[in-house]
Amino acid sequence: MSAEIRAIAAVTSQPPVVAAMFRPGPGQAGSLKAVGRGRLLYWRDIDKKQIPCLAYALAGLLARRPGAASDALWRSRPGLALQDRLRAVGLAHFFRAHGVTHLHSHFGWEQADVLAHLRRLAGLPYSLTLHAADIFVDPAHLARRLADAAFVATISAFNKHLLVERFGIAPGRIHVVHCGVDVATIDPAPAARPPVPRIFALGRMVPKKGFDVLLQALARLRSQGQAVTAELAGDGPLRPQLMRLAGELGLAQSVFFPGALPHEEAMRRMRDASAVVLACQIAPDGDMDGIPVVLMEAMALGRPVVSTRLSGIPELVAEGCGLLADPGDSASLAEALRQVLGNPSLAASLAAAARCQVERRFTLEGQARRILQLALGHPEGKAA
Repeated sequence: MSAEIRAIAAVTSQPPVVAAMFRPGPGQAGSLKAVGRGRLLYWRDIDKKQIPCLAYALAGLLARRPGAASDALWRSRPGLALQDRLRAVGLAHFFRAHGVTHLHSHFGWEQADVLAHLRRLAGLPYSLTLHAADIFVDPAHLARRLADAAFVATISAFNKHLLVERFGIAPGRIHVVHCGVDVATIDPAPAARPPVPRIFALGRMVPKKGFDVLLQALARLRSQGQAVTAELAGDGPLRPQLMRLAGELGLAQSVFFPGALPHEEAMRRMRDASAVVLACQIAPDGDMDGIPVVLMEAMALGRPVVSTRLSGIPELVAEGCGLLADPGDSASLAEALRQVLGNPSLAASLAAAARCQVERRFTLEGQARRILQLALGHPEGKAA
């Protein structure tokens, strides 16, 4: 979050105005430090203690937009209870007080209902960036939430095609804006040369991450005589099951589960890895990754990456920038790993191309500039 805010501030030459649904959790307290004084509001903090301020804000809205504001406030609509519609009055006042004329949010979850309400209540246009689970898993409310958006961004051409085909959204309303990383703060690392090749994988331990497939691929490499150690970092409901599977496959002495890691520590371990692997696959509920940021970070570090031909991943890990296996196929994944680990010149070539790919197409600054261009170019909005 903080890196994205810094990127927006660099593009606009001023801190963004931010309304967060919830306060940061433990370990995230510094994530919004880049926001200027008074330019940050927490949605859930608007409560009955602000009734005088809400009454003042409501009077202003009714004076400016009597029909629309009254209809939006009192007419029941899907997605927002009355208390949330009242709370939105304070949010509208906050944005207007800071001169905001366009709203943008990531993901098509419940905050999209708030944005649609603010458009009706205060005439503030909004846009959304859609990622993965908000499209792939239980998207029953997505079409309604997108209906009033000024434009829709999504992180991959794969997603755009799906939105057009599944929801009938006009292609011209959907723009591909890849997510990115703060490349300027990530120095490429020299090629790792550990005595035994070391693999690093990072992610929430849920079905879509394919950690079970990775373990099976590592067992295949072991049976073929390829010595390798691996760290599978992260936490989640499948972690105990995956640790048992590692033991059953005879990998207990070569595969380690360090748990959730602070970002700086994860980057350090990634820097020391011979290769970074994500065995992404489609989960039973239809969920899958979009374009994992972990892969972008690894590529920015100049690490060779191995992943799968799924969703938008081939748009990042293009030919020559890494190797891709078939989702859910441990034999295919093992072969890709064998090529990277057994061929230092190939690994070096992939790593160099990976860094160039991220520099060209997957930077936070590029993402911020594109969203700003779209907001400025829409007739309803003059600022982001």
